Order: sequence, then structure tokens, then C-alpha cells
Amino acid sequence: MTELPSQESAETENVRGLLEEVLREFDELGPDTEPLQVELLASEILGEWWEAGDDLAAELIDFAAAAPEPERLVAPLAVLRSLAGTEEQRAAAGLALEKLGRDEPAWAGRLNQVTVGDCWRTADVYGDASSVLCVFGEGEGAHGLLVSIGYAIHGGWADEAVIVEAPDEVVAEMHTQAAESGGLITCERISPGRAHQLLADAFVGTELQDEPEITDDYVRFRALAQARLRVLPEPEPVDPPQVLSTEDQAEIIDEFFRSTADVADTEAARVCVLRLIEFGVEHDPRRPLRVGPDKLASFVDYVDDGDVALTEEQDEVLPEVLAAWARWGASRDGLSEEATESLLEAVDDRLYERDLEGESTMDAYLDGLEDLDEQSVAELLERRRFAVPEVVTELGGEEVELDPSDPEQRRLLALAEHPEFQDSLAEDDLDEDGFLRLAAYSTLVDQLWDGEPAEVWRAARRLRDKGLDRDQVLEELAKVLEERLAPGEEDELEFDIDEYCQALDELG
Repeated sequence: MTELPSQESAETENVRGLLEEVLREFDELGPDTEPLQVELLASEILGEWWEAGDDLAAELIDFAAAAPEPERLVAPLAVLRSLAGTEEQRAAAGLALEKLGRDEPAWAGRLNQVTVGDCWRTADVYGDASSVLCVFGEGEGAHGLLVSIGYAIHGGWADEAVIVEAPDEVVAEMHTQAAESGGLITCERISPGRAHQLLADAFVGTELQDEPEITDDYVRFRALAQARLRVLPEPEPVDPPQVLSTEDQAEIIDEFFRSTADVADTEAARVCVLRLIEFGVEHDPRRPLRVGPDKLASFVDYVDDGDVALTEEQDEVLPEVLAAWARWGASRDGLSEEATESLLEAVDDRLYERDLEGESTMDAYLDGLEDLDEQSVAELLERRRFAVPEVVTELGGEEVELDPSDPEQRRLLALAEHPEFQDSLAEDDLDEDGFLRLAAYSTLVDQLWDGEPAEVWRAARRLRDKGLDRDQVLEELAKVLEERLAPGEEDELEFDIDEYCQALDELG
């Protein structure tokens, strides 16, 4: 067994173990293994490294110079020479392989040496989604790269990539899907250069995201997919992003209101249209005014998540503006009557879901309160939404909706806003300062929710009126409480309520 150079740190020991696992997997490859099978193994390993944010390719290349059993490094270095993620790593792996001076497996010179066949694309008529298939090789050795691309946000990005063993069957399925779509999906053969452009842009869109929502197949086949892109001809040029000046945007808004009688031309409605244009410029720069079910649903998601800012008045007119914008955009895009009807139905469905979500959330925020007048309801919602702005959080890797009226669930929502302490909480090794800070914060959220003591909300409003955002306000309030927390009976924390309220009155 190869002995990796000993290092004292636990991190280095972990790297040693991971590299040894890789070497063992490559030890099992025979000299006559098919190149595609080698590539699939390597792609899975590289995908695991990428997903973990710990690319060990550089460590493996560096280790080659001092390996006691250099023959074990030949196979992985040959793979990295073809499939490593950067040109620098591929070159470094090739140089390390030359320095070893060992015979390479028969498959080494055939990695990523494939002919390019036909390329196909399906797309919906709205421009929301597309699938691209590139065929490589011939006869029984032919395989395909199939990539799913969404264009609703991020300028287009790939959420799935898979190597398929029977590309002819996939092509047949693509044609069938288009034929049975009622004119909503097209299927066409495209040039390899066009396919290269579409796929390269899509992969960039994915890689630029901090936490893209991708499938396991994307991770598994990512390295091999990107290697296959290097076999394709140069990408075909495409139109640059549209630049819409402030004057252009104002003209578009004027044109929209001149062309539709469904929405009153008010300041609130104009802001909604402006936000739709801005959303398109940011997330769909080549076709910022394009309308599609996924794109408009994503806009609503961004509004609900607070990433697109609307006042309460603007939010009230959003449903009618969104429906009119969809109808107007469909006409601009030349969509068929069937496509337009399907689009409007999708918008109605999303708005209906939003109403249900709003009613559910409203019930939670108004829990236990009856016979309030309109002004009291508005004031209570303002306070409680300040205390708990989101009812959806991530638990166990899944998004869940919690009930803020339940103290325990409200505490989970409060703690979710402090991810920097979550690992320590899970391992039960939170230090005293961290414990006091979280205790102050969760107690503060409870006080704001209950409206007791009243001094808390009054202080919060004063600080907010001075221009502090919510995080800054909570930080100032938490400091006041944290400074007054002291151990009480049975390990509980206590504070003097009168002293606390006086300090709050002096704040801001």
C-alpha cells in the first residue's frame, strides 16, 4: 500500500485518506477498460470533490513527485490530463506524468478522443426551458450528453447533465415530446457550434451561483460534460445582452399602459412594471421583456422572498399588472393563441397559490386575536412581520414552513437567521458569548411577537426611523438585553425588567 507523506494536521490526514481511496479505485481498472468507463469513474470522483468544495486534483498532482509507488499515479494523472477542471491542472498533470516516465494504460490516449455527431435541441415556445443533446462517437460506441437548461433566472443555467448510452432513443423521445405538446415545444437539429454556445453559457450560469439547485446527475457527470464541450467546435456568436437605458425603460412603461386597458395607470402599477423590466434585465439580459410561465413565477418568488422590493400598495396591484404584462408580452413575442392561453393560466395558478400562501401565513400571524379593527390588524402585522419576516427555513437539507405562532417553531425561525452558530449548536459546544447572544436574540423575537414589553417595539421603530435596517435594529436591541442577562435558578437566564425597559427608552 502506498504510504502518503505524513503530516501532523488532521486536515492533512483526511486528504491522505481521500487520495488513498482514489488510488484504490484506479487500481481496479484493467488495461483494456473502455475509455468511457474510465471517464465516468473519474467524473464521479471529480464531482464529489467539486460538490464538497475541496478539489484534490492539485494535491494528487503534487504527490506524484514523492510517491513511493509511482506506478499507482499513472492512471489518475492520465485522467486528470484530460478531465481536470482547468487548463492549468490538465497541463500540470501531463507534466507530472512525463516526469514519472512510466508506461500508460492502453485507454489513456483515447480519453476525450471522440467524434462529434448530431446535436439536437428542444425548447418551449416561451424561452423558459430547453434540453440540448450532443451525440459523440459512432455505432455501438455512440453516447450522448443531455443537458437541461432553465432560462427563468440567472441568464440561463444547467440544472441537470447526464451521459446517455442510447442517444438515438433520446432523439426519438425529443421528437415525440414536441409532437405531443400541442405546439408548445419545438425540436430541431442544431449545429455543434450552436450547441457549444448554449451549453457553455448554461454551465457558466450554474457555476456562478453559490448554491445552485442541481441534480445528483449534474454533480456526477459535470467533469465529463465539460470535457466533451472542449471537443465541440468553437461556440457560435450570439447577440449581446440588450441595454435598456432609463429612457428606454420609461418608454416601455408608457407603451405598456397605452396598449392595455386592464390596469389603471397609477404610480404603484408603474413601479410594478418597472420591477418586471429590471428583473428581466438582470435575469434574462438577452430578452429582458420576454414572458414565460417559469420566468413570471420566478419574479413572484423574488417578490415574496424580498429580493424584489415592493411597497404594500404596489403589492396589492401586482396580480392585475402581472396578468396584463403576460398578455401584452405574449402579443409582443408573437405567441399563438394556445400558448398565450396556457401562459395566462399558469400566471393565474401562481397567483392563486400565492393567495393561499398569504392566507395561511396571515392566519399564523393573527393567531389568537379576534375582533381587531383594520388599523390594529395592520399595526400587529407590521410588528410581527418585523419579528419574524420569514416562515420558511431549511431543516435537514429541506425547506419547511413553520408556524411562527408556536413558540418552539418561532425559536427555530429565529435561530435560522444565525447560521454562524448552527454547527456549534448541533455539536453542543456553543461558547458562553454565543449562548448569550442567541438567548438575547430569541427572547427579543418573542417580545416583539407578543408586544411585551411595549418599549421593545417603540425602540425598534425609533431606530428604524433613523435609517437602520432590520438586522441593525435587532443587533442594537439585543445588545441592550444581552448586557442585562444573568444566570438565575435552574440555569435559566434572568434580567431586571424595569432596568431593561428604561434602557430601551433611552435607546435611539
